[in-house]
Amino acid sequence: MDDPAELPSLASQGPGSYRLRVHARGRDRAVDQTTVDEVVESYLIQSWPAAHQDALLVKASDTYGAQVRAQQADDTVVIDHEDSLDTQTGRERDILHRAERGDYS
Repeated sequence: MDDPAELPSLASQGPGSYRLRVHARGRDRAVDQTTVDEVVESYLIQSWPAAHQDALLVKASDTYGAQVRAQQADDTVVIDHEDSLDTQTGRERDILHRAERGDYS
């Protein structure tokens, strides 16, 4: 996206482990098009505090998703959203957030 929206935090009860449920609809409608005139995909993302568990694929019926899931696991990018300034990731996120506000100090 050229101008991604700031997404809300899904950690409704603060730091800790969470489970996510992601539901997508309409993923096969515009796969081969570079631009579309109307929104064709919709998503529902739910989160709740829970202990770590392995990912579980409940249902997958879209052709595009099957192609993505067939890719090697090494292609998966894991993003750590640690906000602590004691970590490299936290410092980098702090720099980016300050730059978005025009604070280059």
